[in-house]
Amino acid sequence: MKRFLFCIFITIFFIACKDKEVTLPPEPATQVSLQYVNKWIYGIMSDLYYWNTTLPAAKTTDVNPADYFKTLKNKEDRFSAIFASYKDIMNQLNGVSSADIGFEFELYQESNSNDNILGQIIYTKRGTVADKLGIKRGSIFRKINGQQLTMTNYSKLLNLFYDTSSSAAVTFSIFQNGEFVDNTSATTITKAVNYQEDPVFIDTVYTVQNKKIGYLVYNFFTNDAGDNSKKYDLELNTIISSFKAQNVSELIIDLRYNHGGMMTSAINFSSMLVPNLTTDKVFSYTQYNKILTDYFNSADFKKQSTENPFVSNFVTTINPTFPSTTTVPIQNMGSNLQRIFFLTGKGTASASEMVINGLKPFFPCVLIGDTTVGKNVGSTLVHDTENLKNNWAFMPIFLKYFNKDHLSDFTNGFAPDFFVEDDFKNQLGDTNEALLAKAIGQISGVKVSSSKAPSFQRTNVKSSVDFKLIHDALIVENKALDRFNHRK
Repeated sequence: MKRFLFCIFITIFFIACKDKEVTLPPEPATQVSLQYVNKWIYGIMSDLYYWNTTLPAAKTTDVNPADYFKTLKNKEDRFSAIFASYKDIMNQLNGVSSADIGFEFELYQESNSNDNILGQIIYTKRGTVADKLGIKRGSIFRKINGQQLTMTNYSKLLNLFYDTSSSAAVTFSIFQNGEFVDNTSATTITKAVNYQEDPVFIDTVYTVQNKKIGYLVYNFFTNDAGDNSKKYDLELNTIISSFKAQNVSELIIDLRYNHGGMMTSAINFSSMLVPNLTTDKVFSYTQYNKILTDYFNSADFKKQSTENPFVSNFVTTINPTFPSTTTVPIQNMGSNLQRIFFLTGKGTASASEMVINGLKPFFPCVLIGDTTVGKNVGSTLVHDTENLKNNWAFMPIFLKYFNKDHLSDFTNGFAPDFFVEDDFKNQLGDTNEALLAKAIGQISGVKVSSSKAPSFQRTNVKSSVDFKLIHDALIVENKALDRFNHRK
């Protein structure tokens, strides 16, 4: 089993792959044979796949690995995914984009009477050209490089946001008198190259009726940009310390656009929030297939390791290894809180759901917004390191997780306690923004007005996340699984 390395990430991933597969190009002739890749995939799936007992019989085939992978997936599996480039996947996991247009967006069908598509900006990324141009949340665009987006061409046109071209011309529109009116000229947006996005988008404190309310917009779970510095976990730690120093007694965590990420970050973040933090408190339990379960229970494994692969506890330290190995104590504010408000959306998934599920046994978690994705299973990223010509990587589901109370009953997503629709009229962080206003109103007992943008039909088509290889992720370092891989 030495021929593959798991960059062991349990991914309740950025892979939304919500019942949809990533379209991959044919394998270049300079790589290994397709038969080799498919045999490699089947061998690993036989050992690791959560539903390995339902795999079809092995066969020699030279079909495209992406197509072959589909034939191996269990009917219950919405999230396992395969990718043609391991390097691209690793960059995305660390929040690094080779070419980034500078904003995230939702797509809607313009009207039942036509096939036109429009995009609406969710948020603009700090430091990008789009940010400097003043492009804001709520802005609407209908054309890219002069072509109207339609149901038949939008995928091709939106790829212009992510390809190797240096810029894209975007035509923005306004909605007035019941129709969309395009700007007279397009806005040319230069893409950010190798852009590193900070997952912390907003952190601030509001004072409402003498109550200190902390507000955090956190858009994906990752420790750092791939350098083992734990930069982003440490940033969260500093924010929580600041909230605590300011006597924050109510906390609103905005995960509406957070599609998941690394489990280690989810554990670190939850450890900052759980009441009465101790390392003997259970964050989650894990269930595997019979092969992995038997190995982790074996005398051979127990001779090599004292860890328990079936349980993850809360932690009290963050442990970077670059540029130094200085251990940093977790800053915990759980004792200051009696509840947490989570702002959720249709894309809230994986690591985000794991945090909510893991904290629910300890105090009330109030959800405001929309129903979450419903991903209570995890994957590991598999890459062939013995044969460097094999660039393929894949992420098979290999576990299911449960909280302290052994609950994992959210395959249909977490339904909000208060359904509130995103209105896009106000910027994130504005106390009049609909979801935030609802949370503040629940805290203060005073209704906060939330003016809405001019109403138009909203038939959702896709979001910018659907154009990325990875989303809906929970990513976990798992030394026990690494030992399994090298047991022979």
